[in-house]
Amino acid sequence: MVKNEKTQTILYEKIENVRDDKAQVLMDDLKLRTGLNIHKVAVVYIDFVKDSAELKIYYY
Repeated sequence: MVKNEKTQTILYEKIENVRDDKAQVLMDDLKLRTGLNIHKVAVVYIDFVKDSAELKIYYY
């Protein structure tokens, strides 16, 4: 069976979690908030003025 991967772009306001050393914290927070089986996150851009980031999440 082939899994059908989906993507979604979201605005994330906890910018302190958008760091390499906090990748697991970010993933856990996104899974908790969305309830989705997320397996990958990509940063589209970071807005330091608004303290937010646009993320692209990949899930099944």
